[in-house]
Amino acid sequence: MARPLRIEYPGASYHVMNRGNQRAEVYHSPRDYELFLLRLGRFAEEFGVRIHCYCLMPNHFHLYLTTGQANLSRFMQSFLSSFTITINRVRKTAGHVFQGRFRAHLVEHGAYRSEVSRYIHLNPARVGHLREASLADKQAALQMHAWSSYPACIGLRQPPEWLDIAPILKPWGDGRPAAMKAYRRYVEEGLLRDLKSPFDRAAGQAILGSEPFVDRIRRRYLLARKADRREETSLKRLTKHGLPLSEVAEAVAAAFESTPRELLVREGGHRAGRLALMYCAYRYCRSGRSLSDLARDFGVSVSALSLARARFARQLDQDTALRTSLADIVARLGG
Repeated sequence: MARPLRIEYPGASYHVMNRGNQRAEVYHSPRDYELFLLRLGRFAEEFGVRIHCYCLMPNHFHLYLTTGQANLSRFMQSFLSSFTITINRVRKTAGHVFQGRFRAHLVEHGAYRSEVSRYIHLNPARVGHLREASLADKQAALQMHAWSSYPACIGLRQPPEWLDIAPILKPWGDGRPAAMKAYRRYVEEGLLRDLKSPFDRAAGQAILGSEPFVDRIRRRYLLARKADRREETSLKRLTKHGLPLSEVAEAVAAAFESTPRELLVREGGHRAGRLALMYCAYRYCRSGRSLSDLARDFGVSVSALSLARARFARQLDQDTALRTSLADIVARLGG
């Protein structure tokens, strides 16, 4: 059975979640929630993990954390095993409490911490009976939820010693009261919009970050990795595109009746073909070359390369002939 890919290194940040076994309720009483948080704090200290925010819902939980060492799996296994053993003993039950392996997204901390924490903290307002509720009722659901770090992040409750909210507040102001007020406004503005999960944009369903971040992780931790057979699908999503730029340029040039040199050089005169090559370089070359290297090949900056690729993607939506040309390129490159 396929399972989520684990990418672990010192200083990595993650969004972690898991559901109750067969989506059943995990927490039956305040005592169960309290036990979970006590175990979380204890094992976070033992493993050198910094918990930045959390939200416990009846049948699932979300955490946002940073590991000091490459030890996410050992931390979560120890923590969840301890909770499961204890809760089964208290309830006089046996068996699994959680549904299989926990899910973890690697997160580019500096760029995405606010978006991830907001997604986590909005959970209490997403339950069915609040779908048509007033804004005031939804705000109250967030602010009064006893098993979320949100009240601590906005100054309504004292955070436990093991909860490190400083990185969450850092982008929102110099003084803590001002930062808390600004962060509260940011999160609760999310109640007015239909926000999509940031993890819908995760590369390979595993990494939430900018393209340079994803590229760096791919090259540093994934290209030479021998995955567990059950992780092969996830690993292939992130490493399968590694053709030489020269081969991609030949295919694009043939489709646009040009030459590779004309497409690589700014003054080549074939704008559509050059944009197509930039788009295809993203798609087919990134596991073998860094974005910086590819940008240098085109004589542009990384940001210019990214903008060109996005421009071509928008044009594809509107231009049937362009889609036909791309299909020809894909066929030449083998899919």
